[in-house]
Amino acid sequence: MNKLFQNVLLAFFPFYPFLAWVCVNYIHFPVEKVLALTLLPIVIYIIWTIRIMVPAYLVFFLSFTVYHICSTFYYGLEPTSTSAFLFIISDPNVVACIVFFVIENTNFDEGFIKIMNRNLLIIVGLSLIVSIIQIKSPTFFYNVGLDEEGNYVGERNASIYSWTNLNSGGVTFPIIISVLLNYYTIGNRFFPFVTISGIIVAFLTKARYVMISTIIAFLQLLLVRTIALKKKIYIISFFIAGIFLIMGAAKMAGFDINKTIDERILEKGSDMESAKARLLSYDVFMMKYPENPYFGVGPKTRADVVDLLSGEAPLIHVGYLSYLYFYGAFGAGLLFLALFCLLWDSWLIGRRNDFWGSFYGFLGFAFANFTFVYFNFSEMGIILAVIYMRYYKVNPGRLYD
Repeated sequence: MNKLFQNVLLAFFPFYPFLAWVCVNYIHFPVEKVLALTLLPIVIYIIWTIRIMVPAYLVFFLSFTVYHICSTFYYGLEPTSTSAFLFIISDPNVVACIVFFVIENTNFDEGFIKIMNRNLLIIVGLSLIVSIIQIKSPTFFYNVGLDEEGNYVGERNASIYSWTNLNSGGVTFPIIISVLLNYYTIGNRFFPFVTISGIIVAFLTKARYVMISTIIAFLQLLLVRTIALKKKIYIISFFIAGIFLIMGAAKMAGFDINKTIDERILEKGSDMESAKARLLSYDVFMMKYPENPYFGVGPKTRADVVDLLSGEAPLIHVGYLSYLYFYGAFGAGLLFLALFCLLWDSWLIGRRNDFWGSFYGFLGFAFANFTFVYFNFSEMGIILAVIYMRYYKVNPGRLYD
């Protein structure tokens, strides 16, 4: 049965964005529900026949998910257009719990990881190709159904990831790069491809948090102590040369890099709207959080807070503050403890096994939520990071291709 569990996960990951595309266009059923309903029988089997494993992070995350669902029903925030069962089974937190439970009770072997590494390379290549095509044709392989009016917004380049969520690429892609840098290391023929692809796709997203998360993923090349100083100098030189090469190629292709830097990174001409939205979010949080500090107001921004935000953003636009407002110190504390445990476990794996992919991936996710609100643990990148963590728990040692 263990082999079956591995094969089921390989069927979904890392080609999840393309499965989502199939589900949206042909099955007309959300891919999250397909994943959850597929794994539910496996969960039941594991509970019934196997001595289950529930690590600390999953205990906290399960507790948070229960609190989140209870809070949703308590405040009457559940949708009326679907049944309670389908609503619960498709909730991102519930999906993440189901997947994490299956992962933590599966023993991944070397063959599985080799296939996953190869597939991740393919996904990076597809992400790069689609991102480049979207420079000239922004709606190519773009899920217009995610926009309120069904039209392309035009500010971000989502690559292949819009079929799951507009924020998916910003969470998933940096984690994929973080993982691959541990296998296709300096000197490997795929190292330049992984590095250049990471730089190009992250920059083309035109989103600061994606660029920051990707930079954090690359930082492991400089901060890991097992890499010699000479190689670190080589890495810095390679990055500088690569950036100039990309800038030259972009200019030839007619892509205005300076415009992207001015508008999306430096916010020239926008009167620092993004920074102001976050400062305003902080002020509103300090005003409203004391009204419900322990248990929160439920997972929806109330009208009084929306009014105070003055149209800058429909919610408190700092992830940690937003979740404290939604769930209070008790509920949000459970989620933050789950994230801390993931960081701690992945740090220990890095120290013991010299595999830093999961740690730097989680670190990028943790930092990104200072600038936006997206604690979605069911993202493919988070799931992949947990899979690799589980592999190294069961199989200590490092694998090279």
